[in-house]
Amino acid sequence: MSISHLGLLAELDEREAERRRPRFIIDNSAWQRVATEPAVRAAIETIIRTTAPDDILICPPVAAEYGYSARSAKDHSAIVLTLASAFSDCRMHPEVREVAGIQSALFAAGMGRAAGATDILIAAYAVMNHATVVHYDRDFTHIARAYPDLKQQWVVAEGSL
Repeated sequence: MSISHLGLLAELDEREAERRRPRFIIDNSAWQRVATEPAVRAAIETIIRTTAPDDILICPPVAAEYGYSARSAKDHSAIVLTLASAFSDCRMHPEVREVAGIQSALFAAGMGRAAGATDILIAAYAVMNHATVVHYDRDFTHIARAYPDLKQQWVVAEGSL
């Protein structure tokens, strides 16, 4: 095997290892329960403690959802600064065809309105970035049933809160 072939194989191995690293997008449905639910707080803390900082991702729809919960301009600024400094931006951004593909899969599965538009966008970001969505929201379960490329996990057991 030539040196160029070995270099290509090494590059492919690096890309595969990069793709297989555990990455997470933590949905607002989980974040909003951190302050009031000790089990959620413990689960999120475990993810943060056991995951490389660059592998906890933030995407525009999660930031917008979290920012929407602000009660004032000052509160909003603090939220945005915290998210932007604490987590890595998603490197890959879905195009219309990826988002539409997820929505089409929901319709094909007879669940066309089982997930909201924002959660479909978050799912598309997760798929594009090989990340698992951590949530407390049935929408992601519905999406994953219709679109198996989505990796998702409940922050705590479904129905436990």
